[in-house]
Amino acid sequence: MLLNYLYENFYEEASLLKQSLISQGQLRLFTSQRIAPRPSYVIAANFDAVSFVSQAALSETCRFYSKTYPKWLNILKTENLDTEDKAKEYFKKAYQDAEQSFFENELGKDLLEEHPTLPDYLTPEHFNETWDHFLKGVFGVCTRENLPQGIFEKQLLVRFIDYMKQHHSPENISPLSISRLQTAVGFLDKSEADFAPHEVPTTSRQRCINDVREQYRI
Repeated sequence: MLLNYLYENFYEEASLLKQSLISQGQLRLFTSQRIAPRPSYVIAANFDAVSFVSQAALSETCRFYSKTYPKWLNILKTENLDTEDKAKEYFKKAYQDAEQSFFENELGKDLLEEHPTLPDYLTPEHFNETWDHFLKGVFGVCTRENLPQGIFEKQLLVRFIDYMKQHHSPENISPLSISRLQTAVGFLDKSEADFAPHEVPTTSRQRCINDVREQYRI
């Protein structure tokens, strides 16, 4: 069920406030200042509550935030990121550090051998769009770690796997390429969220993990 998934994988707002030792007013201020993300899920529900004591028709709105959200709030505090420009610059540097580290490791080098133009999408326009998506809570939905490194890895691996699907059919892919594809899929599986049950069929998890494992038998 959706609520089971949300309570298992996210902090409902009251829990987030308790974990982060901030008030609801402070949280609202941070989102209005565009230095912290909005909730990733908002559930507006009308329901009947029936118990031995009473029966009532109730209406509630629940807001759910990534479980790494307290880490970002702590970064805002420790780094004194009190304006959007400061927060965005910190995010950008962390994102670029993740990029550099990734392409210096073995997996990154292997991916570049397969797809030399893979980093070409990393433009200023892409970064601005990524920052906007971060603030809207998008990456809280689709990554396990809603922070720059996890966001970078998710975006890059999806692009690489889509490229591999376009250029290598299951029948005509070399042993080296299938090995690299398998490694990329496994890495993406660890960085991308599971998604709510009703969302999975239309997500990159289905396209780049579930379908690829079935089609390429990996």
